Amino acid sequence: MEIESILDRGLRGKGITREEAKRLIVEAKPGTKLFYDLIHDADSLSRRSFNNRGEVHAQVGVNLAPCPKNCGFCAFAEEAQLFKNRVTSTADEVVKRARDFESQRANVIYLMSTADYPFDDMLVHARNVRAAISERMPLVANIGDFNYGQAKELLDAGFTAAYHVCRLREGVDTSIEPLERLRTIEAAKKAGLDVCYCVEPIGPEHSADELVEAIFRGLDLKVQVHATMRRIPVRGTRLFSNGTIREVEQAKITAITRLVMGDSILAMGVHEPSMASLLSGSNYVYAEVGPNPRDVREETSMGRGRDVVACKQMLWDAGFETFDEPAISLAGPLRGLAR
Repeated sequence: MEIESILDRGLRGKGITREEAKRLIVEAKPGTKLFYDLIHDADSLSRRSFNNRGEVHAQVGVNLAPCPKNCGFCAFAEEAQLFKNRVTSTADEVVKRARDFESQRANVIYLMSTADYPFDDMLVHARNVRAAISERMPLVANIGDFNYGQAKELLDAGFTAAYHVCRLREGVDTSIEPLERLRTIEAAKKAGLDVCYCVEPIGPEHSADELVEAIFRGLDLKVQVHATMRRIPVRGTRLFSNGTIREVEQAKITAITRLVMGDSILAMGVHEPSMASLLSGSNYVYAEVGPNPRDVREETSMGRGRDVVACKQMLWDAGFETFDEPAISLAGPLRGLAR
């Protein structure tokens, strides 16, 4: 098929095939006309589908601890020994940070923990935060694996969605069984939680076939929002020497992911915030406080993490309209209220 026909179908929100996505990964070299046609069409699709709406998804890191899952890209990995002490935010600290994000006009709030953080403690944080913020604000759990019964508990505690991914080379670069990740996503969906997915963490060693599989897994899982994340090399982690990809390469993967997803998603993200990807199909970025798996500082707002104001400025600079209300994306059972 002619490449123009592939891009035209993608631009119309009709999606593209695995073979077509792989072809674009291989042939759309940065600087070529095809590359610019690709990112133009992905950007146009998002601005039309999302009404040129930009979103800030704000994440509160709840704890810091050496994690036994030993993901080769993560600063929390026990084997990396970058953090040897366990630091846990108090209930009041978590609530304050969530309320601060709301007062700064974030559109979605996430609570993140290490994989081994006590599940019941996260439920307590969720109940406290839900009671302190607008009933319309989407609240997302970024935690370890859980089953269907626990997914119902997350929903009952006030979460509307879960960020959960079967990552690139899961089970190889991590000690997590890929099927466990997929079972958790299915449990979340069955319980009524929205799912935020991502092609991550992308490194220069990942093949076109691996990237295509990761992109289409989000489509097959029927997630509400998709995203891309390039790996940030953290000195001391197992994959540090593998390096990272350029933002322009991430922008290409973002654009292809956007065309694959077509009209099936409510938002398309990029992490860490990247202007290149915001011009290639993404319409939301992340603000962060507390611990961050890509940062060696205990408080990422003093390091890599951006605040809501900086994220909104970036969205504005990219030409998006920003808004102060809770987002429709990841609102789960509250979606009717979030309009």
